[in-house]
Amino acid sequence: MNGIAETLLKSTMHCLFVGPTGTGKSLQVNKLLKQKFDNDDWAYYQLGFSAQTSSNQTERIIDGSMDKKRKGVYGPKLGKEGVIFVDDLNMPQKEKYGAQPPIELLRQWMDYKGWYDIDDPERPFRKLDNV
Repeated sequence: MNGIAETLLKSTMHCLFVGPTGTGKSLQVNKLLKQKFDNDDWAYYQLGFSAQTSSNQTERIIDGSMDKKRKGVYGPKLGKEGVIFVDDLNMPQKEKYGAQPPIELLRQWMDYKGWYDIDDPERPFRKLDNV
């Protein structure tokens, strides 16, 4: 698993690891990130979902970890690539229509490389670069 995950992450591909509870998925991913992606070239961020996790919390946690690069563009510190590890992706509670807003926010980031700022009334688009 680690060799494939490392190759995919260094190629800026998204990864999803699935399996039964208690098989060590989180342990293996944390070990890989700590050994290979916690250095001068990489920054990794860990985010754990729960049933109470909201999309606003998710956005604030990720945005709070990023530096402003230029107007509307955010990312890890200058010269670094970022990796975000989301543990327990399936945990956020479903809303009335069956969607899970924190997962939808991550999907928006994967599709459009960012999201709209929740703290700005004009809601400009915030692009996440090098993540």
